[in-house]
Amino acid sequence: MQRRKSTQRAAVRDLILKAALNVFSKHGYHDATVDDIAAAAHVSKGAVYWYFDSKSHLFMALARREMESLTQCVESIIAEKGKTVVARIETLIVEVLTYYVDHPEFCNLMKVYILPVGPELGKQMEAMADEGYSRGRALIEGLLREGIENGELDANRCSVATPMLTALLDGLMYQWIIDPEAIPLPRLAKDVARGFLDGIRKNAGRRGRKAGRAVKR
Repeated sequence: MQRRKSTQRAAVRDLILKAALNVFSKHGYHDATVDDIAAAAHVSKGAVYWYFDSKSHLFMALARREMESLTQCVESIIAEKGKTVVARIETLIVEVLTYYVDHPEFCNLMKVYILPVGPELGKQMEAMADEGYSRGRALIEGLLREGIENGELDANRCSVATPMLTALLDGLMYQWIIDPEAIPLPRLAKDVARGFLDGIRKNAGRRGRKAGRAVKR
């Protein structure tokens, strides 16, 4: 009986979060109301407050859940040991850059990050972002280390690869959020991945020089 109640509570909480994602993505943080979210979830307003203390608490719970989903996507790509490190890095870049395209409601939710939301919520979002960046950097560094150890990647070229990749992904994603037509991520993703990899592969410079000599001939 207790397990059934726990399962039911988890299902209602998940229902509210799904409704909140839809409402926040359509109306933005400021214009969305708890009444709107309750109506979309087909629950009472009191039920929403039973699970979440406030609109900001609900928003942060939703943002954390969605960011965790993205992080798990990255972790699953890195864990594919049957693939080379180079192949996994290419897949990671392509998947992260196209994640927002494939998850439009999450994309709309992320627009809140670049809009004024007030100091208190802003601090919470900043703390969550710091945690996410830390986890992301650790994952990338582990993958790069594996590539260096197995001879796929150049250690010297990888010395600043983690912050460079983080900045590259962030910059492109935020530009796309602001103006998706100007930054066609699905079309650019593979070229971006290959360009980044050309800079860190072992003997990448040598291959580039050989290609250049071949063109001159």
